[in-house]
Amino acid sequence: MKGLLNENNREKNLFKSYYCEGCKQRKPCGKLNQGFCCPCQFQMEQEKAQEYSDYRQVYQRKVKESKEYIQQLQLLKNYPGCNCGSKEVDAYHLYQASKLICQPCLMSKERGASGPISFLEKQKWYQRYWKIDLTEWLEKYNSLPIDANCARKWLKDKEHLNNCQCLEQKAHELYLLFANSLKNSKERLKECQCETSPKWRVDYMDSGGSGWIYCEICETRIRSAGHHGVIKNRNDPRFWGLNVKEKVLCGNCLESKKENMPPLRRAEFNRYRKVGRL
Repeated sequence: MKGLLNENNREKNLFKSYYCEGCKQRKPCGKLNQGFCCPCQFQMEQEKAQEYSDYRQVYQRKVKESKEYIQQLQLLKNYPGCNCGSKEVDAYHLYQASKLICQPCLMSKERGASGPISFLEKQKWYQRYWKIDLTEWLEKYNSLPIDANCARKWLKDKEHLNNCQCLEQKAHELYLLFANSLKNSKERLKECQCETSPKWRVDYMDSGGSGWIYCEICETRIRSAGHHGVIKNRNDPRFWGLNVKEKVLCGNCLESKKENMPPLRRAEFNRYRKVGRL
């Protein structure tokens, strides 16, 4: 029984120290995401949905991505290989910059690289999952099916490419997916139970394990966030009765605003300055 109580207390303590990975101010309730609080998660979904809010833009983006991918496969197909004898290139450089860099050589020089990729490997993948000859498609059509379903249609009807609308359908599905997802999240946001921390928190720690921040006006470094990343009252404008947009201020910047403090708070602030706590 005692062991069970200790386990429960341990779980509660773990939950107490678990804050949103975005704002660091709220404990996520898990309605939208386990790692982010509901407001942060919903804001990220809004920003992502904004990219897919216009169907024509979504379609044009998919067309552009398709053309870039074909060009990358053409590069990979015509790659003669490295002097070391390998035909494997670094996947990151291929897909992000359309560059052919030998992956084994990159690994030996920089002690790190992304996954290797070769045209033979891609050819085997398309043959296995889509039942098509990658070389034939690149040389004869200079294009690829949109997905496995499009490839199956082509296998049944060779004229499918003449009136293929799979890309438009794919773009429309993507557009509806983000639109509906945002609507669902907006409804679930009403059930949010995230707990907001009464104090501002930071996510930077020095070598000693203490949190540190910068004044939001003069950018002076402040080592006063504690081991849990909680900003101390002395650097919190709200503690001094100030209604400002800044969350963290150093002593000198607070000094410039002390005329707006309530009388009792201003007297306490003067005492802090006198004893050197700010």
